[in-house]
Amino acid sequence: MDITLMPVTLEGTIKGIASKSFSHRALIGAALAEGSSTLDNLLGAADIDASRRALKQLGATIDNQQIEGPLGPESGVTINAGESGSTLRFLIPIAALFDVAVRFEGEGKLPERPLDIYENLFTSEIHYERHGPNHLPLTIKGPLQGGRYMVPGHVSSQFISGLLFALPLAKKDSVIEVQEPFESKSYVNLTLSTLKRFGIEIDRSVPRQYHIKGNQQYKPAKLDVEADYSQAAFWLVAGLMGDTITVEGLNPESLQGDRKVLEILTSMNGHIELFGHSVRAHPSKTIGKTIDLSQIPDLGPVLMVLAAVSTGKSRFINAGRLRLKESDRLYAMQTTLKTLGVPVKTHETSMEITGVKSFKGNVTIDSFNDHRVAMAAAIASIKADGPITITNFECTEKSYPTFLKDLISLGANIKERET
Repeated sequence: MDITLMPVTLEGTIKGIASKSFSHRALIGAALAEGSSTLDNLLGAADIDASRRALKQLGATIDNQQIEGPLGPESGVTINAGESGSTLRFLIPIAALFDVAVRFEGEGKLPERPLDIYENLFTSEIHYERHGPNHLPLTIKGPLQGGRYMVPGHVSSQFISGLLFALPLAKKDSVIEVQEPFESKSYVNLTLSTLKRFGIEIDRSVPRQYHIKGNQQYKPAKLDVEADYSQAAFWLVAGLMGDTITVEGLNPESLQGDRKVLEILTSMNGHIELFGHSVRAHPSKTIGKTIDLSQIPDLGPVLMVLAAVSTGKSRFINAGRLRLKESDRLYAMQTTLKTLGVPVKTHETSMEITGVKSFKGNVTIDSFNDHRVAMAAAIASIKADGPITITNFECTEKSYPTFLKDLISLGANIKERET
């Protein structure tokens, strides 16, 4: 589905959508627990559906918000992780705990996204076999026993989180040692917080090391999944670029690394107001800044749109991991902004943007089938001098299936065209 957006100022109030990061972690923790857990406000999106299906195949019983474990497949299974990197990377070590063959498949760009870390860690310990030139399909067969694992910290924190989920159930004690640079550490902290809620203990007394006792047991829990700061960022940027927008339901004490968006927007001269569990963004004349994306890669696309209509130049540094997402997001955003008439320079791990007063309209933006690129382009339409068409907009269902509905509720003028 392609959509065309007229340049309209957005304003109003939005209830923050549930966090995808929390939803994945809560689902997995509940499925690993022996007994029934209750998860309120679980996100309903394509990536979370992929985790639901996979956990059911591994032996969990899932009925809406009720999840019953523990996992324990009786025979070999094939898991299609869809386009969800979290589903794949979290569940590979968990599947490796069992003495049955588990085959992983994926769609879109997922088979090309890196899995070398697991391949290097596991091939001497369990059966780990690729089928073809890409990382997927692959088959693994355990059982994973535990031990010492050296993990690079600059590729994806999902590998560390996957090990943290699995190793408490291994027979031996384990140590995960993370090599510098340690990027997206906040996502690992989310995992640790979730593990604690399900009764798992991890010793973090040594920097960059996680000491994990084996033979632990996950305990059932009741969790309320909090709203997502990375998705709220789209509306907060829209409020700065257009008219006042309030996002409700955001935990002011959240461990989400993307909560840093509030600090970044304020540093760009954005008028951000906090009250209770709500955040309000007022129209602002923003200024360019240097923004380090090493810990907050998901904020990159929407912050690049804001930078493109901010006074002066902005630099996005330590952004190399954006090239390893659903698309090469540095290339995708460079292409998007150039199409909109913005001067952009891109290097291997950075981008420089020179702000303009408005975006060029009457253009078509390729979403690159990437949910965050598509949503960022939709926000850019506010400052365009004519309509903007975005291709394959249904890709937003991956993380935010009600994005279009929320966009319309804030006043967007949209025409849809089936393709």
